[in-house]
Amino acid sequence: MLVIRDSQIESFIAHNDADLVKVVCDAVIKSNRERVSTLRPMRIASMVRLGIETAKAAGVKSPEDIGVFVALMFEISPTFYKQPVIASVLADKNFSIGERLSQLPERVPDEAWEDAVNSYDEKFWFVEAK
Repeated sequence: MLVIRDSQIESFIAHNDADLVKVVCDAVIKSNRERVSTLRPMRIASMVRLGIETAKAAGVKSPEDIGVFVALMFEISPTFYKQPVIASVLADKNFSIGERLSQLPERVPDEAWEDAVNSYDEKFWFVEAK
């Protein structure tokens, strides 16, 4: 699972999307080395930008939460958030999105995670630019 250090979180706070892409790319490369080892850095950056766009479209706003969301896209599935049980936790308005993301491990059963992992489609990352 992705671990983001305090120094990385601090760098999220005061910077723009380009800086966010760099920090998330670094974290993804370190935590998902096998998944991205055959990809060029520019491809990884493109994937991270797509992940950031997806996170924002899903209502994730803070850079820290976007980093977690994108990491889950790489680790679990780029569409992990569509798995019904995961989607219900992420839609729980009783908590902030950051709290919901941190609650996922305790609120989502293993079967739902397996379902999300089994839905991994790497073609998601390679959509044609519009």
